[in-house]
Amino acid sequence: MRIIPYLLSLTILAGCTLAPQKVAVMPSLSFIKLSGVTHPIELRVEDNRSNSQLLGYRNSRKEGAIKFKTPLVQAVGESVKKAMLAQDVKMRAGPEPLTVLTLKIEKLQYSSPNESWVSRIEMQGEILLQVSRAGSSFKKRFAGNRGQDVATAPSEQFNEKYMNALLSELINKAMNDPEVVRFLN
Repeated sequence: MRIIPYLLSLTILAGCTLAPQKVAVMPSLSFIKLSGVTHPIELRVEDNRSNSQLLGYRNSRKEGAIKFKTPLVQAVGESVKKAMLAQDVKMRAGPEPLTVLTLKIEKLQYSSPNESWVSRIEMQGEILLQVSRAGSSFKKRFAGNRGQDVATAPSEQFNEKYMNALLSELINKAMNDPEVVRFLN
C-alpha cells in the first residue's frame, strides 16, 4: 500500500519531462527587389553552427531537444532558390563567370532561460551573406532576436512557426537589402 504514493509521484514527475520536437523549415520568402537581375547566380548555403541538427532545447535543463525534420541547409536552399526563380533569376552552377551567392547560417538557436519552468522563450539568428563575381566580393551580416513570454512550454507547431518567422525575417532582409541588390545587378 505504501508503494502507491511513490508510483503516483514517479508518474507525475515523468509527465513533467518535455518531449522532443521536430520542426519543418519553411520560411516565407519574397525577393521582389531581385526582379531584373540578369547575371546567373550559383547559390550555396552553409550551416556554420556547431550542431547542424539541433535548434535548441525546450527548457534550460536541456530537456526536449528541438531538431529539424530535414537538414537546415537543404530546406533553406530550396526555399531561397524557389523565391529567386519566382523573380526569374537565372540559377546555375558552373565554371563560367557567374555570381556566387553564399548564405552562411552563423546562428539559429532556441532557448528558454528559466530553470524551474518554461515561462519565456528566446531565439537568436544570424546569417552572413557573401556575394562574389569577377574577382570582387561583398559581405554583409544580418542578425535578429525574438523573445516571448509563454504560459506553458510551446507546442511543436508554435515553435515551427516561431522559428520560420525569424528565418523569413533574416533572409528577406538580406536578399532585399539595397547593397546586396546593387551588387547582384
